[in-house]
Amino acid sequence: MSKLWNKSEILNQYIGSGIIMYKATLEGDFKTNNKEGKKIIEVFKYLENNIEVAIDTLPVLFSNDNVVTRTKAAAHCLALKVLISEAESILEEVSKDKKLGIFSFNAEMTLKFWKEKGQIVVYQK
Repeated sequence: MSKLWNKSEILNQYIGSGIIMYKATLEGDFKTNNKEGKKIIEVFKYLENNIEVAIDTLPVLFSNDNVVTRTKAAAHCLALKVLISEAESILEEVSKDKKLGIFSFNAEMTLKFWKEKGQIVVYQK
């Protein structure tokens, strides 16, 4: 049985993992990045089965200072097919901010894939 997440726990996981993943990406620490990515996927799996919680929680992350947190929340909204226009706007904004480097590129590729395929796959089932 998977964990039951409350709104506060979801927000804390996205924010905490976003900070760690941002730093790990800049340092080239893929092991840490992947470890945190798995934690976010666990939350995402919960949100897949609790769409109303996703709709209530993910938008709170749209204004987060951390670009990883913001873009993960946006990408997960696209994957869940909720809050699509807001999510696209966030990814568009980040993709145009070239001083964000790899994070700008990641947002650009996420948006490109979304527009071409009409879906985002967060994990292999």
